[in-house]
Amino acid sequence: MFLNPLLKTAIPVTAPCIAPDCFSGKSVKEIKALTVYYGNKEKHLQDLFDIKDDGQDVITLGSVPTVKYIGKGMTAGSIVVKGDAGMHLGAEMKGGRITVEGSVSDWAGAEMKGGEIFIAGNAGHCLGGAYRGSKSGMNKGLIVVKGNAGTEVGGLMKKGIIVVEGTLGDAAGCNMKGGTLICYGRPGDRLGAFMQRGSIVLYESPYLLPTFTYNAVYNPTWLRVFLRELAKTPYKIPITQGHIEGAYRRYNGDISELGKGEILVFQG
Repeated sequence: MFLNPLLKTAIPVTAPCIAPDCFSGKSVKEIKALTVYYGNKEKHLQDLFDIKDDGQDVITLGSVPTVKYIGKGMTAGSIVVKGDAGMHLGAEMKGGRITVEGSVSDWAGAEMKGGEIFIAGNAGHCLGGAYRGSKSGMNKGLIVVKGNAGTEVGGLMKKGIIVVEGTLGDAAGCNMKGGTLICYGRPGDRLGAFMQRGSIVLYESPYLLPTFTYNAVYNPTWLRVFLRELAKTPYKIPITQGHIEGAYRRYNGDISELGKGEILVFQG
Protein backbone atom coordinates (compact mmCIF):
# COMPACT_ATOMS: atom_id res chain seq x y z
CA MET A 1 0.00 0.00 0.00
CA PHE A 2 1.44 3.38 -1.04
CA LEU A 3 0.30 6.62 0.61
CA ASN A 4 1.41 9.83 -1.08
CA PRO A 5 0.62 13.04 0.88
CA LEU A 6 -1.62 15.46 -1.02
CA LEU A 7 -0.77 18.53 1.08
CA LYS A 8 2.42 20.19 2.27
CA THR A 9 1.33 21.85 5.48
CA ALA A 10 2.60 22.83 8.91
CA ILE A 11 -0.68 21.72 10.48
CA PRO A 12 -0.14 18.44 12.37
CA VAL A 13 -1.94 15.31 11.27
CA THR A 14 -2.78 12.68 13.89
CA ALA A 15 -2.93 9.30 12.15
CA PRO A 16 -2.44 6.26 14.42
CA CYS A 17 -4.48 4.31 11.86
CA ILE A 18 -1.42 4.19 9.57
CA ALA A 19 -0.26 0.82 10.87
CA PRO A 20 -0.25 -2.73 9.45
CA ASP A 21 -2.60 -3.94 12.19
CA CYS A 22 -5.16 -1.33 11.23
CA PHE A 23 -4.90 -1.94 7.48
CA SER A 24 -5.00 -5.73 7.83
CA GLY A 25 -8.17 -7.33 6.44
CA LYS A 26 -9.51 -4.05 5.02
CA SER A 27 -10.24 -3.21 1.41
CA VAL A 28 -8.74 -0.12 -0.23
CA LYS A 29 -12.13 1.58 0.11
CA GLU A 30 -12.22 0.87 3.85
CA ILE A 31 -8.65 2.10 4.29
CA LYS A 32 -9.47 5.35 2.49
CA ALA A 33 -12.36 5.91 4.91
CA LEU A 34 -10.22 5.60 8.06
CA THR A 35 -10.36 8.58 10.41
CA VAL A 36 -7.46 10.97 10.92
CA TYR A 37 -7.27 14.45 12.45
CA TYR A 38 -6.00 17.42 10.48
CA GLY A 39 -5.36 19.87 13.28
CA ASN A 40 -8.65 19.69 15.20
CA LYS A 41 -10.71 18.69 12.17
CA GLU A 42 -11.80 15.11 11.55
CA LYS A 43 -10.95 13.88 8.07
CA HIS A 44 -10.78 10.66 6.10
CA LEU A 45 -7.39 9.25 5.18
CA GLN A 46 -8.17 9.79 1.48
CA ASP A 47 -8.61 13.55 2.10
CA LEU A 48 -4.91 13.85 2.92
CA PHE A 49 -3.30 10.99 1.00
CA ASP A 50 -3.41 9.56 -2.50
CA ILE A 51 -3.78 5.87 -1.64
CA LYS A 52 -2.78 3.17 -4.11
CA ASP A 53 -2.70 -0.58 -3.71
CA ASP A 54 0.70 -1.57 -5.10
CA GLY A 55 0.20 -5.23 -4.23
CA GLN A 56 2.84 -5.10 -1.50
CA ASP A 57 2.34 -5.98 2.16
CA VAL A 58 4.61 -3.07 3.12
CA ILE A 59 3.00 0.31 3.89
CA THR A 60 5.01 2.96 2.03
CA LEU A 61 4.61 6.69 2.62
CA GLY A 62 6.12 9.77 1.04
CA SER A 63 7.77 12.42 3.22
CA VAL A 64 5.35 13.20 6.08
CA PRO A 65 7.13 15.46 8.62
CA THR A 66 3.87 16.62 10.22
CA VAL A 67 2.12 13.24 10.47
CA LYS A 68 2.12 11.90 14.02
CA TYR A 69 1.70 8.41 15.53
CA ILE A 70 2.64 6.44 12.41
CA GLY A 71 2.86 2.77 13.43
CA LYS A 72 1.55 3.40 16.94
CA GLY A 73 1.11 0.11 18.79
CA MET A 74 1.83 -2.04 15.72
CA THR A 75 2.53 -5.71 16.39
CA ALA A 76 3.74 -6.94 12.98
CA GLY A 77 4.35 -5.89 9.41
CA SER A 78 6.53 -3.21 7.87
CA ILE A 79 6.35 0.55 7.25
CA VAL A 80 8.73 2.52 5.01
CA VAL A 81 8.78 6.32 5.03
CA LYS A 82 10.45 7.81 1.93
CA GLY A 83 11.51 10.98 3.70
CA ASP A 84 10.84 12.55 7.10
CA ALA A 85 8.27 11.51 9.71
CA GLY A 86 6.52 13.36 12.53
CA MET A 87 6.27 12.89 16.28
CA HIS A 88 5.51 9.62 18.11
CA LEU A 89 6.62 7.35 15.26
CA GLY A 90 6.35 3.73 16.44
CA ALA A 91 5.19 4.74 19.90
CA GLU A 92 4.19 1.71 22.00
CA MET A 93 4.91 -0.63 19.08
CA LYS A 94 5.22 -4.31 19.95
CA GLY A 95 6.59 -5.83 16.75
CA GLY A 96 7.33 -5.31 13.08
CA ARG A 97 9.76 -2.89 11.46
CA ILE A 98 9.70 0.82 10.60
CA THR A 99 12.27 2.29 8.20
CA VAL A 100 12.59 6.06 7.83
CA GLU A 101 14.82 7.27 5.00
CA GLY A 102 14.93 10.80 6.41
CA SER A 103 14.69 12.22 9.92
CA VAL A 104 12.04 11.91 12.64
CA SER A 105 10.67 14.29 15.23
CA ASP A 106 10.32 13.80 19.00
CA TRP A 107 9.17 10.72 20.95
CA ALA A 108 10.03 8.14 18.25
CA GLY A 109 9.76 4.66 19.76
CA ALA A 110 8.38 6.04 23.01
CA GLU A 111 7.52 3.19 25.40
CA MET A 112 7.99 0.62 22.62
CA LYS A 113 7.80 -3.01 23.69
CA GLY A 114 9.27 -4.76 20.64
CA GLY A 115 10.05 -4.47 16.97
CA GLU A 116 12.69 -2.41 15.17
CA ILE A 117 12.99 1.22 14.06
CA PHE A 118 15.69 2.31 11.61
CA ILE A 119 16.23 6.05 11.04
CA ALA A 120 18.62 7.05 8.26
CA GLY A 121 18.70 10.71 9.33
CA ASN A 122 18.39 12.40 12.72
CA ALA A 123 16.01 11.76 15.62
CA GLY A 124 14.36 14.33 17.87
CA HIS A 125 14.08 14.46 21.63
CA CYS A 126 12.96 11.63 23.96
CA LEU A 127 13.83 8.83 21.54
CA GLY A 128 12.74 5.55 23.15
CA GLY A 129 11.72 7.51 26.23
CA ALA A 130 8.79 7.53 28.63
CA TYR A 131 5.79 9.80 28.42
CA ARG A 132 5.44 12.24 31.30
CA GLY A 133 4.11 10.44 34.35
CA SER A 134 4.98 6.95 33.07
CA LYS A 135 7.19 4.64 35.14
CA SER A 136 9.24 3.24 32.26
CA GLY A 137 10.18 4.05 28.68
CA MET A 138 11.36 1.60 26.04
CA ASN A 139 10.90 -1.98 27.22
CA LYS A 140 12.37 -4.21 24.43
CA GLY A 141 13.10 -3.67 20.76
CA LEU A 142 15.85 -2.04 18.70
CA ILE A 143 16.27 1.55 17.49
CA VAL A 144 19.13 2.51 15.15
CA VAL A 145 19.79 6.15 14.24
CA LYS A 146 22.42 6.94 11.59
CA GLY A 147 22.49 10.64 12.43
CA ASN A 148 22.21 12.63 15.66
CA ALA A 149 19.61 12.39 18.42
CA GLY A 150 18.14 15.02 20.75
CA THR A 151 17.83 15.24 24.52
CA GLU A 152 16.63 12.57 26.98
CA VAL A 153 17.30 9.64 24.67
CA GLY A 154 16.37 6.42 26.47
CA GLY A 155 14.81 8.22 29.41
CA LEU A 156 13.45 5.69 31.96
CA MET A 157 14.46 2.93 29.54
CA LYS A 158 13.89 -0.54 31.01
CA LYS A 159 15.02 -2.97 28.28
CA GLY A 160 15.96 -2.87 24.61
CA ILE A 161 18.75 -1.38 22.51
CA ILE A 162 19.28 2.13 21.15
CA VAL A 163 22.20 2.83 18.78
CA VAL A 164 23.01 6.41 17.78
CA GLU A 165 25.88 6.81 15.32
CA GLY A 166 25.99 10.60 15.63
CA THR A 167 25.88 12.85 18.69
CA LEU A 168 23.56 12.64 21.69
CA GLY A 169 21.79 15.58 23.31
CA ASP A 170 21.82 16.27 27.04
CA ALA A 171 20.48 13.86 29.68
CA ALA A 172 20.74 10.72 27.56
CA GLY A 173 19.91 7.64 29.64
CA CYS A 174 18.38 9.74 32.41
CA ASN A 175 16.58 7.61 35.02
CA MET A 176 17.59 4.52 33.03
CA LYS A 177 16.45 1.23 34.60
CA GLY A 178 17.96 -1.23 32.12
CA GLY A 179 18.71 -1.84 28.49
CA THR A 180 21.67 -0.69 26.41
CA LEU A 181 22.40 2.69 24.82
CA ILE A 182 25.31 2.92 22.35
CA CYS A 183 26.66 6.20 20.97
CA TYR A 184 29.45 6.62 18.42
CA GLY A 185 29.47 10.42 18.48
CA ARG A 186 29.93 12.88 21.32
CA PRO A 187 27.34 12.67 24.13
CA GLY A 188 25.84 15.73 25.78
CA ASP A 189 25.92 16.79 29.43
CA ARG A 190 24.29 15.00 32.39
CA LEU A 191 24.74 11.62 30.76
CA GLY A 192 23.02 8.86 32.76
CA ALA A 193 21.69 11.23 35.41
CA PHE A 194 19.75 9.26 38.06
CA MET A 195 20.27 5.97 36.21
CA GLN A 196 19.71 2.88 38.36
CA ARG A 197 20.67 0.04 36.02
CA GLY A 198 21.55 -0.50 32.39
CA SER A 199 24.59 0.10 30.19
CA ILE A 200 25.74 3.11 28.17
CA VAL A 201 28.53 2.35 25.69
CA LEU A 202 30.50 5.29 24.26
CA TYR A 203 33.14 5.67 21.56
CA GLU A 204 33.95 9.32 22.33
CA SER A 205 35.08 10.62 25.71
CA PRO A 206 32.20 12.10 27.73
CA TYR A 207 31.96 14.66 30.50
CA LEU A 208 30.64 12.56 33.38
CA LEU A 209 28.73 13.61 36.44
CA PRO A 210 30.68 13.35 39.73
CA THR A 211 28.20 10.67 40.86
CA PHE A 212 29.86 8.13 38.53
CA THR A 213 32.90 6.32 39.92
CA TYR A 214 35.75 4.77 37.95
CA ASN A 215 36.15 0.98 38.34
CA ALA A 216 38.57 -0.55 35.88
CA VAL A 217 39.80 -0.95 32.31
CA TYR A 218 38.72 -4.28 30.83
CA ASN A 219 36.99 -6.01 27.95
CA PRO A 220 33.46 -7.01 29.04
CA THR A 221 32.57 -10.55 28.02
CA TRP A 222 28.90 -9.68 27.57
CA LEU A 223 29.78 -6.79 25.25
CA ARG A 224 31.83 -9.01 22.93
CA VAL A 225 28.86 -11.32 22.45
CA PHE A 226 26.45 -8.40 22.24
CA LEU A 227 28.38 -6.53 19.52
CA ARG A 228 28.86 -9.67 17.42
CA GLU A 229 25.10 -10.24 17.41
CA LEU A 230 24.38 -6.57 16.71
CA ALA A 231 26.75 -6.66 13.72
CA LYS A 232 24.49 -9.31 12.13
CA THR A 233 21.59 -6.87 11.78
CA PRO A 234 21.01 -5.32 8.32
CA TYR A 235 21.64 -1.75 9.52
CA LYS A 236 25.42 -1.57 8.89
CA ILE A 237 26.27 -0.40 12.40
CA PRO A 238 29.99 0.57 12.37
CA ILE A 239 31.16 -2.20 14.70
CA THR A 240 34.82 -3.09 14.19
CA GLN A 241 36.91 -5.97 15.49
CA GLY A 242 38.67 -3.41 17.65
CA HIS A 243 35.38 -2.51 19.32
CA ILE A 244 34.74 -6.18 20.05
CA GLU A 245 38.20 -7.01 21.39
CA GLY A 246 39.31 -3.62 22.74
CA ALA A 247 39.44 -2.28 26.28
CA TYR A 248 36.79 -0.09 27.92
CA ARG A 249 36.94 2.18 30.95
CA ARG A 250 34.08 1.30 33.28
CA TYR A 251 32.25 3.77 35.52
CA ASN A 252 29.35 2.81 37.75
CA GLY A 253 26.52 5.04 38.87
CA ASP A 254 24.49 7.03 39.36
CA ILE A 255 25.52 6.58 43.02
CA SER A 256 22.99 9.21 44.05
CA GLU A 257 20.47 6.50 43.10
CA LEU A 258 20.84 2.70 43.11
CA GLY A 259 24.21 2.98 41.37
CA LYS A 260 24.07 -0.34 39.49
CA GLY A 261 24.24 1.27 36.06
CA GLU A 262 27.45 1.41 34.04
CA ILE A 263 29.08 3.67 31.47
CA LEU A 264 31.68 1.98 29.27
CA VAL A 265 34.06 4.29 27.39
CA PHE A 266 36.07 2.72 24.58
CA GLN A 267 39.81 3.06 25.13
CA GLY A 268 41.12 0.94 22.26
